[in-house]
Order: sequence, then C-alpha cells, then structure tokens
Amino acid sequence: MAMPLKRRLLLATPLPAAWMSSVIIHNVYVKFYTDVVGMDPRYVGWVYLIFNVWNVLNDPVFGVLLDKMRYRPGKGKFLLVMRVTIPFLLLGLVLMAWTPSSWSQAAIFTVFLVELFLFDVASTLYLISATSYVYLAAPTREDRIDVEVARAWIGNVISAVATVVATQMLVGDAITERITLNVMLMGVVLVNGAVYAFAAWALRDPPELYEQGDGGAAPVTASRLLGDLRSVVRMRAFWALFFHGMLFMAPMGIYFTAFLYFMDHVVRSTGTQATLADTGSMLAVLVLLPLIARGIKRLGSRTALWVAALPYLGGFTLLLLWADTWWNVLLCYLLIMSGRYTVSTATTALDAALIDDNERLTGVRKAGSIASVRALLTAPIAGVQMVLYMAILTAGGYDITAEVQTPQTQEAIRLATAGVPILFALVGLVPLLLLPYNRAHEQELSEWSRARRPEEGTAVGPDGTE
Repeated sequence: MAMPLKRRLLLATPLPAAWMSSVIIHNVYVKFYTDVVGMDPRYVGWVYLIFNVWNVLNDPVFGVLLDKMRYRPGKGKFLLVMRVTIPFLLLGLVLMAWTPSSWSQAAIFTVFLVELFLFDVASTLYLISATSYVYLAAPTREDRIDVEVARAWIGNVISAVATVVATQMLVGDAITERITLNVMLMGVVLVNGAVYAFAAWALRDPPELYEQGDGGAAPVTASRLLGDLRSVVRMRAFWALFFHGMLFMAPMGIYFTAFLYFMDHVVRSTGTQATLADTGSMLAVLVLLPLIARGIKRLGSRTALWVAALPYLGGFTLLLLWADTWWNVLLCYLLIMSGRYTVSTATTALDAALIDDNERLTGVRKAGSIASVRALLTAPIAGVQMVLYMAILTAGGYDITAEVQTPQTQEAIRLATAGVPILFALVGLVPLLLLPYNRAHEQELSEWSRARRPEEGTAVGPDGTE
C-alpha cells in the first residue's frame, strides 16, 4: 500500500529545510565572502578545511548521544532535538551576512569560522535527528524512495529561492550595494525559517516508533559503544556505500559555488541567464524524477547507481570540453543533475537498508551512530573539496578585483568545475563492485522493516499522539 500523500510530503520536508541552509552557507556565502566582504580565496578554503576537521570531532559524539537518548513522553526524541536546534541554525545564517568588509583578513577569517562552528553544531544535531526520524516513520524501501522523490521536489523549490537570489546578487553587476545584498539575504533566511517551522511543528513523534530497537533504553557503557562500532565497521556494505558516497559525488557538495564562478567568469553570463541555466535544468530533472524512481524500484538501487554514472559523467565531460554559453551549461547540467538525483534517490534506499540490516543483526537501531561514523570518515575529504577548488583558482591567477579574468584563470575555473568531478566519479565507481545489496536482498530487508514498525498513524496524528 502506497504511503498517503500528506504523510509523504510532511516526511519529505525536514531535510530540504536544512538543504536550503546548506546552499546559503556553503555556496552563497563562499562567493559572498570573496566578492563582497573581500576575503582572500585562500582563507575561504582554510575556513572550510578547519570547519570539517571540527566535524571529525563532534559528529561521532552527537550521533551516539542521539542514539542513546531516551524517548521523553509528551515531547518525543528526534523531533524534539530538531525543534531545539532550529533557532541556532537561523542565528548562524543571520550573523554571517553582516561581517564588515572593512575588517582585517584575520578578523574576517576568525569571525566567519566561529559563526560556522555555531551553525555546524546545530546543523549536525538537526540532520542526524531528521534522517533517523524519517527512516523510522517510512519503514519500507518503496516508502523511502517515494519520500525521496517528494523531498527532491520540495528541496529544489525552496532552495531555488536561495539560488535565484544568489545568481542575481553574485553574477553580473546588477546589484552592488551591500545593504541591498544583505536585505535580500535576510529574506532568504526568513523563508528558510518558515520551512523549518512547518517541518518541525506539523510532524509528530509518537512512542510506537521507538517500541523496538531503540537504543535509549539500555545503559551507556564503554563496551556497548565499542560493540556498536564494531557491528558497523565489520559490514562490507558500510564500506562500499561509504567509499562510493565519499568519492563519486563529493565535488557536488560545492557544485553551486563552482557554478557561480563558471557562469560569472567563464561564460560571462548575466544573472538571469545563470538563473535559467540552473533552474531550467533542475525543473526538467524534477519532471522526470517520478519515472527515475520507478526505474530504481524495478532495477534495484545498486544497478541504478551504475546507470546513473552515464549521464553524470557525460554532462561533466561536455562542461569541460564544450560549454561556453549559458544554454550549453543548461544542457550539461540537465545530464549532470539527472545522474545526481538518480544516485541520491537510490542511495537513500541503500543507506536505510544498511541501518535495517545492522538492526536485524544486533537488535538495536543505530542510525545516528552509522551517520556519525560516516561523517567522521568523510569530513576531511569534504573539507578538501573547497581547498582544492580554491587552490586551483589561486594557481590559475584568480583576481578578485579583475572585471575579466585571464584566459589562464578561466581554464583553471573550467578544470576545477568539471575536471575534478570527473576524476572523483571514476574512482568512486570502484566500491560499487563490493556492495552486497542486490534487488532481492534489498527487498528482503524492506519486508523485515515493514514488519518491525507501524506504517500508519505515525508522524501526522493529532497533538495527543506524542
């Protein structure tokens, strides 16, 4: 039986709210700080490297604590954490927009880094809680794929607010006054806050979600924590999914930053053309996404990952060798994003299957711990992406004061935007050879999860269900 539309849409909303924040923090603010605040690109790269080293320290701790947190009658568990962290997420977004350009490079660097730390603590707690909650409330493979499709639609619609504002602000020279830029950014943050509020206060966190497998009932001991860790790292599926996720689409974590530099300095587009290239390609992919989801269900998620590599690599190859107008970029990103969203939809089902598989083996659900171990191992690579991108621009002679970048710099931007993702994607295909979850195994785990948890009446009941 298909999940009711209302429940699917509600479950699809929490992570897109965080995605919108991520677009603002990791994409919009990068170019904002180099081109408007005046931070040297090298400092931006180092800020994000240090920021991700910080993730190495806090993510594992937060994930374990969330797994071991007890359900509180009348308040909930994962949803409670989401509600508490939202004000801190929004505060971080607001503070970053107001750094004066008159400050020294050291002062800008330090303040930006501290503000990122504030944002990241709240973001980590929110993301782990939201992911864990949705996997509980959507127990089957089909439910999770359907939620992911709805999530992609909602996420792109609300993130478009940030991307449209960014392309209008940071590509071309239509808007140059700092106060105008800041007011526009505050409008984006206001929209982001409204989405957070809808997600966190429309959903419910009933106790039946935690009746089986919840880790909050047992005492926390060193031996138990070590046993939990061993149960995860001994799984071949964990390592296959980890290395594929770490490598194949790692550069996409900063793709919009790369897109802004590419459109501004290589294509020399207007803000409107950049907006059309970005939103036009995404709109076409979203229209196709229900068909993509149907194909994933039929083929199996692992096979879908192999198929997705074809348009993904093809799009980046054309971007590297051919694209020099805004409509060329639109066509390239149509291919890239179709591959990307096939991968993200299939990976959602596989990540949930991994959590279910581990719970079936151990009797305890460890969504937070698994997410934490993955974040612990991935964080250094995520930081390297921004450092690598900015290093290539710096080596190519990027000049923040130049109206037109040199041909050498433009080629450096092209290489950093398209060449690096091709290399990472090719290496990232290798771990798929070790992934043990074929279509039959995936379906078996889905049936086990269906029998383990309630499907109806959760997440959208009246207030009294908490």
